[in-house]
Amino acid sequence: MHEYHKAIEWLEKANAEAAAKNASKITALKVTIGEASDYSPEVIKNYFDEAAAGTACEGARFDVTITRCLLKCPQCGRLFEKKLLQYECPDCGVEGNPTDSGNEVELTGIEL
Repeated sequence: MHEYHKAIEWLEKANAEAAAKNASKITALKVTIGEASDYSPEVIKNYFDEAAAGTACEGARFDVTITRCLLKCPQCGRLFEKKLLQYECPDCGVEGNPTDSGNEVELTGIEL
């Protein structure tokens, strides 16, 4: 259900930008969603499309960038991609610490 709220937030931002720039149509939204964010791009898009009917965002395309979940080794400092049930640094075997990469859920651009 959190996808619904994100879709409405992005719809409101895009419609506000269209109004501020006297644009009648939004052609695309650029979004970044991390693979560890628990957000589904498809579900957000479905809610967005439903709510956008009759607005400047109706028919807008979603350009989605998926970010990978990265861990950082506390021993050697290497950033490495987290794999399913594998948290160890490939260089030194120490368990990596979470980073912000892979948790993003952001509207990064609006195309008029």
